Amino acid sequence: MITHRCAIALSAAVTTILTLSACGGGDGKTADERKPARASSSTPSDSGQPSGADPSDDPRTPAEMMPIYKIAYGVSGSPMCSRVAWDDAGCGEDLTAAGELADAMAEKIERDFPGGEYTDAEKSAGQVVKAVNTIRKLGCYRMGSTPPKTDSAKLRELCPSLSTVASLSWLNFESNVSSF
Repeated sequence: MITHRCAIALSAAVTTILTLSACGGGDGKTADERKPARASSSTPSDSGQPSGADPSDDPRTPAEMMPIYKIAYGVSGSPMCSRVAWDDAGCGEDLTAAGELADAMAEKIERDFPGGEYTDAEKSAGQVVKAVNTIRKLGCYRMGSTPPKTDSAKLRELCPSLSTVASLSWLNFESNVSSF
Protein backbone atom coordinates (compact mmCIF):
# COMPACT_ATOMS: atom_id res chain seq x y z
CA MET A 1 0.00 0.00 0.00
CA ILE A 2 2.87 2.39 0.75
CA THR A 3 4.30 1.83 -2.74
CA HIS A 4 0.97 2.78 -4.33
CA ARG A 5 0.80 6.00 -2.27
CA CYS A 6 4.39 6.88 -3.20
CA ALA A 7 3.64 6.34 -6.87
CA ILE A 8 0.62 8.64 -6.68
CA ALA A 9 2.60 11.32 -4.84
CA LEU A 10 5.47 11.07 -7.32
CA SER A 11 3.09 11.29 -10.26
CA ALA A 12 1.45 14.40 -8.82
CA ALA A 13 4.82 16.02 -8.14
CA VAL A 14 6.11 15.33 -11.67
CA THR A 15 2.90 16.67 -13.21
CA THR A 16 3.15 19.85 -11.13
CA ILE A 17 6.82 20.36 -12.04
CA LEU A 18 6.15 19.82 -15.75
CA THR A 19 3.20 22.17 -15.64
CA LEU A 20 5.09 24.94 -13.87
CA SER A 21 8.17 24.65 -16.04
CA ALA A 22 6.26 24.53 -19.32
CA CYS A 23 3.87 27.42 -18.80
CA GLY A 24 5.73 30.14 -17.01
CA GLY A 25 7.01 28.41 -13.89
CA GLY A 26 6.41 29.80 -10.45
CA ASP A 27 7.16 33.37 -11.47
CA GLY A 28 3.48 34.38 -11.65
CA LYS A 29 3.54 34.95 -15.39
CA THR A 30 1.21 33.29 -17.84
CA ALA A 31 2.59 31.74 -21.00
CA ASP A 32 1.34 34.86 -22.81
CA GLU A 33 3.69 37.07 -20.78
CA ARG A 34 6.80 35.04 -21.58
CA LYS A 35 9.14 36.16 -24.30
CA PRO A 36 8.79 33.90 -27.32
CA ALA A 37 11.75 31.61 -27.92
CA ARG A 38 10.68 30.84 -31.46
CA ALA A 39 13.32 31.42 -34.11
CA SER A 40 12.45 33.94 -36.79
CA SER A 41 12.81 31.37 -39.53
CA SER A 42 10.73 28.46 -38.34
CA THR A 43 9.37 27.28 -41.66
CA PRO A 44 10.91 24.14 -43.06
CA SER A 45 12.59 24.43 -46.42
CA ASP A 46 11.70 22.29 -49.43
CA SER A 47 14.19 19.70 -48.18
CA GLY A 48 12.21 19.26 -44.96
CA GLN A 49 14.97 20.88 -42.94
CA PRO A 50 14.06 23.94 -40.91
CA SER A 51 15.13 27.13 -42.64
CA GLY A 52 18.69 28.08 -41.88
CA ALA A 53 19.80 24.47 -41.43
CA ASP A 54 22.63 23.34 -43.67
CA PRO A 55 21.44 20.37 -45.79
CA SER A 56 25.02 19.03 -45.89
CA ASP A 57 24.71 18.60 -42.13
CA ASP A 58 21.59 16.47 -42.61
CA PRO A 59 21.27 14.35 -39.46
CA ARG A 60 21.18 10.62 -39.84
CA THR A 61 18.57 9.76 -37.21
CA PRO A 62 15.46 11.40 -35.72
CA ALA A 63 17.41 11.81 -32.46
CA GLU A 64 19.99 13.91 -34.32
CA MET A 65 17.24 15.91 -36.05
CA MET A 66 15.30 16.77 -32.88
CA PRO A 67 17.63 19.47 -31.45
CA ILE A 68 17.75 21.25 -34.83
CA TYR A 69 13.97 21.21 -35.14
CA LYS A 70 13.47 22.30 -31.52
CA ILE A 71 15.59 25.39 -32.12
CA ALA A 72 13.93 26.20 -35.44
CA TYR A 73 10.39 25.85 -34.05
CA GLY A 74 11.12 27.41 -30.66
CA VAL A 75 10.17 24.35 -28.64
CA SER A 76 11.96 24.14 -25.31
CA GLY A 77 9.92 21.63 -23.34
CA SER A 78 6.68 19.74 -23.14
CA PRO A 79 3.73 21.90 -24.24
CA MET A 80 1.62 21.64 -21.08
CA CYS A 81 -1.09 24.21 -20.51
CA SER A 82 -3.32 22.57 -17.94
CA ARG A 83 -2.72 25.19 -15.22
CA VAL A 84 -3.45 28.31 -17.26
CA ALA A 85 -6.66 29.82 -18.60
CA TRP A 86 -8.28 27.95 -21.48
CA ASP A 87 -7.82 31.01 -23.69
CA ASP A 88 -4.14 31.72 -22.88
CA ALA A 89 -2.64 32.52 -26.29
CA GLY A 90 0.92 31.79 -25.13
CA CYS A 91 0.05 28.16 -24.53
CA GLY A 92 -1.64 28.12 -27.93
CA GLU A 93 1.62 29.27 -29.48
CA ASP A 94 3.55 26.57 -27.58
CA LEU A 95 1.13 23.86 -28.70
CA THR A 96 1.19 25.13 -32.29
CA ALA A 97 5.01 25.06 -32.34
CA ALA A 98 5.07 21.51 -30.97
CA GLY A 99 2.50 20.39 -33.54
CA GLU A 100 4.38 22.01 -36.41
CA LEU A 101 7.67 20.46 -35.28
CA ALA A 102 6.11 17.00 -34.96
CA ASP A 103 4.45 17.33 -38.37
CA ALA A 104 7.70 18.42 -40.04
CA MET A 105 9.66 15.59 -38.43
CA ALA A 106 7.01 13.01 -39.38
CA GLU A 107 7.18 14.17 -43.01
CA LYS A 108 10.98 14.07 -43.00
CA ILE A 109 11.08 10.62 -41.41
CA GLU A 110 8.57 9.31 -43.95
CA ARG A 111 10.52 10.78 -46.86
CA ASP A 112 14.10 10.09 -45.75
CA PHE A 113 13.65 6.77 -43.96
CA PRO A 114 11.22 4.74 -46.08
CA GLY A 115 12.46 1.45 -44.63
CA GLY A 116 10.25 1.82 -41.57
CA GLU A 117 13.04 1.72 -38.99
CA TYR A 118 11.63 4.88 -37.34
CA THR A 119 7.95 4.01 -37.55
CA ASP A 120 7.39 4.50 -33.80
CA ALA A 121 8.78 8.04 -33.95
CA GLU A 122 6.72 8.82 -37.05
CA LYS A 123 3.50 7.47 -35.52
CA SER A 124 4.02 9.26 -32.22
CA ALA A 125 4.67 12.52 -34.09
CA GLY A 126 1.31 11.97 -35.79
CA GLN A 127 -0.34 11.63 -32.37
CA VAL A 128 1.08 15.01 -31.31
CA VAL A 129 -0.28 16.59 -34.50
CA LYS A 130 -3.68 14.97 -33.96
CA ALA A 131 -3.89 16.17 -30.32
CA VAL A 132 -2.88 19.73 -31.24
CA ASN A 133 -5.33 19.82 -34.14
CA THR A 134 -8.15 18.70 -31.85
CA ILE A 135 -7.33 21.51 -29.43
CA ARG A 136 -7.22 23.96 -32.34
CA LYS A 137 -10.62 22.83 -33.67
CA LEU A 138 -12.22 23.53 -30.29
CA GLY A 139 -10.65 26.98 -30.15
CA CYS A 140 -8.69 26.37 -26.96
CA TYR A 141 -5.84 28.73 -26.11
CA ARG A 142 -6.92 31.13 -28.89
CA MET A 143 -5.70 28.67 -31.50
CA GLY A 144 -8.74 28.77 -33.77
CA SER A 145 -9.25 31.37 -36.44
CA THR A 146 -12.84 31.93 -35.29
CA PRO A 147 -14.24 32.25 -31.78
CA PRO A 148 -15.02 28.88 -30.20
CA LYS A 149 -18.57 27.60 -30.64
CA THR A 150 -18.37 25.52 -27.47
CA ASP A 151 -19.54 27.10 -24.22
CA SER A 152 -16.61 28.69 -22.38
CA ALA A 153 -17.55 26.91 -19.14
CA LYS A 154 -17.10 23.57 -20.91
CA LEU A 155 -13.85 24.73 -22.49
CA ARG A 156 -12.47 25.68 -19.06
CA GLU A 157 -12.69 22.00 -18.19
CA LEU A 158 -11.99 20.42 -21.58
CA CYS A 159 -8.99 22.46 -22.79
CA PRO A 160 -6.65 21.62 -19.87
CA SER A 161 -7.50 17.93 -20.23
CA LEU A 162 -6.77 18.00 -23.95
CA SER A 163 -3.53 19.90 -23.41
CA THR A 164 -2.49 17.16 -21.00
CA VAL A 165 -3.16 14.62 -23.75
CA ALA A 166 -1.05 16.72 -26.14
CA SER A 167 1.73 16.97 -23.56
CA LEU A 168 1.73 13.24 -22.94
CA SER A 169 1.77 12.65 -26.71
CA TRP A 170 4.75 14.99 -26.95
CA LEU A 171 6.59 13.14 -24.17
CA ASN A 172 5.92 9.84 -25.94
CA PHE A 173 7.20 11.36 -29.20
CA GLU A 174 10.38 12.59 -27.50
CA SER A 175 10.87 9.19 -25.91
CA ASN A 176 10.48 7.40 -29.24
CA VAL A 177 12.85 9.81 -30.96
CA SER A 178 15.52 9.54 -28.27
CA SER A 179 15.41 5.74 -28.31
CA PHE A 180 17.26 5.69 -31.64
